[in-house]
Amino acid sequence: MTYARAASLLATFALVGTTVPAQAQPPGGMRMRGMMAGGRDSSTMAMMRLVHEMMVNHDKLRRTVTNLPNGVRTVTESDDPALRQVLREHVTSTSELIRTAHDPKMPMETPALRGVLRNGTNITRRVEQTKTGVIVTETSADSATVALVQRHAAEVTDLVNRGMAAMHEAMMQNGGMTHANTDSAFAAVQARGQVAMGVDQYTSTHQFDVLPDGGRIELQRNVDDPAGIATIRAHLQDIAKAFGSGDFSTPAFVHMQTVPGAPVLAARRRLITYAFTPLPRGGALRITTTDPEALAAVAQFMAFQQIDHRTH
Repeated sequence: MTYARAASLLATFALVGTTVPAQAQPPGGMRMRGMMAGGRDSSTMAMMRLVHEMMVNHDKLRRTVTNLPNGVRTVTESDDPALRQVLREHVTSTSELIRTAHDPKMPMETPALRGVLRNGTNITRRVEQTKTGVIVTETSADSATVALVQRHAAEVTDLVNRGMAAMHEAMMQNGGMTHANTDSAFAAVQARGQVAMGVDQYTSTHQFDVLPDGGRIELQRNVDDPAGIATIRAHLQDIAKAFGSGDFSTPAFVHMQTVPGAPVLAARRRLITYAFTPLPRGGALRITTTDPEALAAVAQFMAFQQIDHRTH
């Protein structure tokens, strides 16, 4: 069953001193690759990759915020060494945005964040590394800029505290879709799907098939796009490894819930084979098993995907 995937670009936040949270995902899950449509360059994609890594591991982060008379001081730390490195790389990238007053114009930017980036030259930013994270102090002689910095810090705290629910609310409140779509729930699924897969969902075709011995997931570009094709193939190979290890956090991120059938597939992973095959404009993931319980779970998993992605 194929469908033309209507989607919008899920943009991310150039966060001041911390990250956007989401459902936890073990290391080795989804990775964003390549160049996204809509003019997002490789530096933007690199920033999105860092943010996503922190999003899916938000429960491993600690954050405190202190408002100062002339700014804000944030402390973000983690006991996870890999996540600490991602955090520090993210802070470095956002420092450059602040220093150059560069706004990547992402659809999910809040007014406060947009103001912080626009007024970057009015901000003095000091970054200190701690044993387990970073301290970011931002100050300004401009009272309006101070208010923006403090407001954005509060927004980030809400995201850290409430996770994906807060992120989804922010996207909807900001109208974070690049194409008009009155069905916000579907648009949000499609938007998160673009982050997970790294390609424009408007110009890609996804297919979910239930087969006698399992199932098949197919994703291809509808247009000539060598970079996008390479991104799809890398994504599907990552997914094959993740599913084979029992990690279904990528579909959980896309659908913002545990996908039906996934817990059984994770539990019975040793009885299931996931094989990637390249296709002319993308690739396919073949799922095979002889285990009756796993077969039923594959069918349940595929049926949910067909419904939530509105395949035809």
